[in-house]
Amino acid sequence: MKHRAKPLLAAIVLVALFPGCSNDAGHPAAPMTATEIPQGAATVSYTVLEEVTTQISAIVDRRRLVIRDASAWEAFWDDLAARIEPWPDPPAIDFATHMVIAATMGQRTSGGFVISVEEVAEKDGTLYAKVQEVTPGVLCITTDVITAPAVAVLVPRHSGPVAFVDKELALPCAP
Repeated sequence: MKHRAKPLLAAIVLVALFPGCSNDAGHPAAPMTATEIPQGAATVSYTVLEEVTTQISAIVDRRRLVIRDASAWEAFWDDLAARIEPWPDPPAIDFATHMVIAATMGQRTSGGFVISVEEVAEKDGTLYAKVQEVTPGVLCITTDVITAPAVAVLVPRHSGPVAFVDKELALPCAP
């Protein structure tokens, strides 16, 4: 019986770590990464979920998520909006036709940090999401407040793998 408990415990831990991140085609739960969107990729239209584009999320770690079901969306929303009073309801998503791509920067010690989804494209069955993180330079004037930037976009449902293309931009801020 002890030999069965270990695989069962490992499966429970994996499900707890990646809720709602599985997909219809049996692709890996964790999103992939890529260095660039491939040449010839077809642009995919997306809508920024303004309710999620915030500097003050409660998510203190860096995340890249593909959310394909309501329970994963509610869990993400609970993490995102944990510091907002009164507690807002999450935006309604029809997961039969759409899914959410979300990215967070984690907690930062000042303002001036921004995260955005710059482009979504598809090639050879893989969806690519280009995420840009903007960091203020040492000469930038920023607010002295803890921030946790987050963004999410609504895209047409895609059952194949999703790869994140992360780009960083450091603002120089002239003296």
